[in-house]
Amino acid sequence: MFSRVVLLHLEVMNFKAIPFKAIRDEITRQAKPELAFKNILLAAKKKCPALDWKQFSLEYMDTDINATARWIKKTLKTVPDAKGIYLGLDTLNMRGGKGSNVEIGMNTDCDPAVKSMDWAYRCDAYGKNHLIKGLYRFFAKFKGPEDDNKDLAEYIVFLSYSGLVIREALLKVDIKNDFISCWGFHDGDLFLLMNKVGQKTTFLANKKIPRV
Repeated sequence: MFSRVVLLHLEVMNFKAIPFKAIRDEITRQAKPELAFKNILLAAKKKCPALDWKQFSLEYMDTDINATARWIKKTLKTVPDAKGIYLGLDTLNMRGGKGSNVEIGMNTDCDPAVKSMDWAYRCDAYGKNHLIKGLYRFFAKFKGPEDDNKDLAEYIVFLSYSGLVIREALLKVDIKNDFISCWGFHDGDLFLLMNKVGQKTTFLANKKIPRV
């Protein structure tokens, strides 16, 4: 759960400065994760030029993708009939690089062809949490004022970097059965990420979810 302090930060954060469209479009349309992340940071700089966005480099991305793929592959072996894969971000429990920042849940009865996230709130099983180390390292050595800019950077970088890392990890795992996945803050914004139906894999981060 978000702490009261974090909730207060979210209440005062300037959400208009978050380039949601760029984040979702790049994760959906740009096949090269490194270029997608660069483009997202450029969009963030236009919204918040006071922050040094160059400090968020690509040096950890390959390592993070490979480690996340191994974690997902190992976790899915415990629920081989998973059809929905939920990946929730948690910024509060990294514990000096010894903790985690992503949780995983699996649903076995959703329809991967239906663009919905209702299933994410009724997972059948949860696996061991994971640390995307690049995200920890980014903010362990963050350069900038300890104010709303850091909260903004944390939101943007956590969401975009994790989305790209998880997207590439899911592709690396080469999941044989049909599935749909979503990612985002575990007590906040969630977005569809991708699905696989038959032989077709589709990126879905910028798809609108119809309201029921």
